[in-house]
Amino acid sequence: MIELKHLKAVQALRDSGSVMGAAKLLCITQSALSHQLKELEHRIGDSLFERKTEPLKFLPAGVLLLELAEQVLPAVRLVEQGLKHGNAVTKRPIRFCVECHACYHWLLPALKAFQALEDGYELDLTASIEHQAVEGMVRNELDLVVTSDQRLLPQVHYHYLYPMELRLLVSPDHPLASAAFAKPEDLVGETLFSYPVPAQRQDVFRFFLAERPFQGRLKTVAQGSQMVQQVAAGQGIAVLPSWMAEPYAGQGLLVSLPLGEAGLWRPMYLAWRQQDASADAYQRLADLLQQHLPQQAHQ
Repeated sequence: MIELKHLKAVQALRDSGSVMGAAKLLCITQSALSHQLKELEHRIGDSLFERKTEPLKFLPAGVLLLELAEQVLPAVRLVEQGLKHGNAVTKRPIRFCVECHACYHWLLPALKAFQALEDGYELDLTASIEHQAVEGMVRNELDLVVTSDQRLLPQVHYHYLYPMELRLLVSPDHPLASAAFAKPEDLVGETLFSYPVPAQRQDVFRFFLAERPFQGRLKTVAQGSQMVQQVAAGQGIAVLPSWMAEPYAGQGLLVSLPLGEAGLWRPMYLAWRQQDASADAYQRLADLLQQHLPQQAHQ
């Protein structure tokens, strides 16, 4: 149903802000791109973006496809690079999934290094982030999962990677900017930016707001950098990993607060099936992931 040309099209729309600009980036005519987009909307039964807006504004279906493009296209490029260097197409695929939405930022350098070192394998990132990815792995639908939750322990090996701290981001002139830490009641009535992931899958709701239901406005944003920009502009608040927040906080663009007095920390693991025949290769990938961790993860 969804083809690579469609993913490239929505990414070009995001980068250019218009159909005309996207067509130029893709080196096709505007009419050809419009036809592709209409064909895609017909296939999925929904509209991708609001027409006649400047800049172009994605609708929920478009946001989801943009998220998909950000996951799939880098993986496709890695495989294409391997093929250009003469690698055989008979490599064993490693079906890889990430349950943590924000982890892709630091995963890709390690995945590229692994692809260059391991001649017998090629990484195949799944098309979407699945909350039940570990269960899918046990069913042999996946080979590797990056996750913060340990479950199905007798069947799954968990290699610990690092502790991820989630931080509350606010603008420098926000009332919470001078607070030592954020409390659950501080979020009442706020506009909270989040990835287009159901609330029950997000750690801020599962662990920080578990006993204090969120009553503010939840606004989905496809990219972490876009969240940061809107937070800095005073349009709302966001919860992101500390390593994503630190560069912007260091420039004084926003303030990063612990969630609770002790902070909200989540352990990150690379998981694979017990007794998997490729466990040694997975271990080497885990070592590469730890070598490419964000600087804040080493503190």
